[in-house]
Amino acid sequence: MSPPGDTVVFKGPKIDSRRIKREIVPETGLASAVDGFLSGPLEGAPEEAASKFLHANYNLFTPQRSTLRELQVEQVSRSPAGYHVTFQQVHQGVPVEGAKVSVHMTIDQRVHAAYSRLKPEVAGLDVQEMAKNGIDQAEAIQIALASIRAAVKLAGPARAEQVILTQETPRLTWKVLLSTMRPAQEWVVWVDARSGEVLQRREISMG
Repeated sequence: MSPPGDTVVFKGPKIDSRRIKREIVPETGLASAVDGFLSGPLEGAPEEAASKFLHANYNLFTPQRSTLRELQVEQVSRSPAGYHVTFQQVHQGVPVEGAKVSVHMTIDQRVHAAYSRLKPEVAGLDVQEMAKNGIDQAEAIQIALASIRAAVKLAGPARAEQVILTQETPRLTWKVLLSTMRPAQEWVVWVDARSGEVLQRREISMG
């Protein structure tokens, strides 16, 4: 995949923001998508090249460069068009629910698109403070079970991990995964890690 002749090809990872197409999140003024030929060929493994691009252009996606320092590689894949790298946003070791950024590159690792669902509003949170005097994993699982009124047999052990859920106010939660046998269903329940309040519940039918 080669850039069209009338497109400026940049030598490094830093882009000329005047020459790109972008979609903006109205509430933040940050980009949710940028495309065009955004960089020259970048060196290193695909995830290193993608990270270099994001750091060089961080202010398109987040006001705080520190947000990018906590990104974790979730997936690296290759297609006939090139490489595709997805990062998960993490804050103080805790994943931010639904907060990802993906970078798409040609075979010679020129970035041609990036899509962001980063949540810059979590930057100032203190996870330890949010967890203080809260509920533990076992309590969260029991609350999640009660919330689905499950007088049913579980298909396997319930699983729970802490995530930051961004709603009107970001909250530290336990994300509980439950699978039932009859009916065969999978439930995802987000329980506030401090108060024990059920914030969201989602059922996914398994047949």
